[in-house]
Amino acid sequence: MTRKNNGIGIVVLFVVLSIGLLGSTGWLMTKGKGQKEVLKDVQEELQTAEAAKANLELQLQELNTKNDQLAKQIEELNLEIKDLETSGMDLSDLLVEEENKKIAYLTFDDGPSANTVKILDFLKANNIKATFFVLEKQGYDDLYKRIVDEGHAIAIHSSTHDYAEIYKNVDAFMADVKSLSDHIKDLTGVETKLLRFPGGSNNRVSHRYGGSDIMTKIIPTVEGAGYVYYDWNVDSQDAAKGLQDTQVIVDSVLSQAKHNNNAVILMHDAAAKTTTVEALPAIVEGLKEQGFVFDALTTESEPVKFK
Repeated sequence: MTRKNNGIGIVVLFVVLSIGLLGSTGWLMTKGKGQKEVLKDVQEELQTAEAAKANLELQLQELNTKNDQLAKQIEELNLEIKDLETSGMDLSDLLVEEENKKIAYLTFDDGPSANTVKILDFLKANNIKATFFVLEKQGYDDLYKRIVDEGHAIAIHSSTHDYAEIYKNVDAFMADVKSLSDHIKDLTGVETKLLRFPGGSNNRVSHRYGGSDIMTKIIPTVEGAGYVYYDWNVDSQDAAKGLQDTQVIVDSVLSQAKHNNNAVILMHDAAAKTTTVEALPAIVEGLKEQGFVFDALTTESEPVKFK
């Protein structure tokens, strides 16, 4: 509908309302109401009609504004297409390039800690976004906020990371998730739906506490609650022992990443993982040489889940 047609519609509506008022006036007179009462009723109905007209005009103005915005966006897109056509670049080549893009998702479990500060500093200096699967810890309120404020993804790992407690049954796991989710939301305002299971979705440690089928019960419950979980396809090996050698971490990441265009890299930013921080510059440099760009996970990212 054009703006002209919208305006005509409002005028027609106002005329109809006015005719209705005149009709109601005659009807009221036949009912024996006094002139003052009739006049008061007419004035009230007129005010109602004017308010309705004003509301319709406001809606029309909002629609016109949205229409202008859409028209501007279409114009900008057409200009971009013309620029691409002028440059001689084939749009199909752009699509192929997008499909073949290599993305590295740096993910950090078990923080925040003092190491998180160093990692955030490095990421900020290099304009890289990452994903932090956090625990519920006291004394680090500023780091939860900083993760979000600097454009990284904050995600659920576990409130306690106590396998015996969280994996004893479905209710215990979901209660743990809710506690951490509430903690994150209270501090940052973000209601994250990203999650990583402690030990991964195929971990067997959970069997000791909830039985061999505990993960097959927990996973659908988590997904039913709207969470999207991510495992990993690149393991830095920084959790293979208490303090892993820096070069082992670098080599593990780079050797595994070359086989994945969609590399979800498992690292840890717990207090003891100082060599992970040390390995990070070489990891980033090596990934760039392999043609990777960096991004943070979202619920729309390509799934990486253990089978």
